[in-house]
Amino acid sequence: SDLGTRFTSFIMEDVLAIFIFMVVYFTGVFFFPEWIISGESEIPADPFDTPEHIKPEWYFLAAYQFLKIIPSEIGALILQSGAVLVFIFLPFIDRSEEKRIYKRPFFFFLVASFIVIFVWLTIWGSQS
Repeated sequence: SDLGTRFTSFIMEDVLAIFIFMVVYFTGVFFFPEWIISGESEIPADPFDTPEHIKPEWYFLAAYQFLKIIPSEIGALILQSGAVLVFIFLPFIDRSEEKRIYKRPFFFFLVASFIVIFVWLTIWGSQS
């Protein structure tokens, strides 16, 4: 009986805290939306006029730059998919018994190439 009362008390405290949070949150969202929404988000979207300052997040910059380099979307998709598949199946491609990466030149070359190209495309995408 005492355990049930304590359990109910904990649940009611949590429900009260959630209720207070939701009241404050929805009051801010519905009555003071200018606190959250910037003025730039009020501009209607135009799919044919992308502003120049729009860029993806840093982790998409390499793919974004790659799409700008390759003129064909299908070609870029095939090349990027192939690179990802090679990277995924790399442990099965290089089946050497050696575990140390610096003693596996093919594996080391492929991994280092992927890293260097990704970093290079990311930096290039952030600059352009």
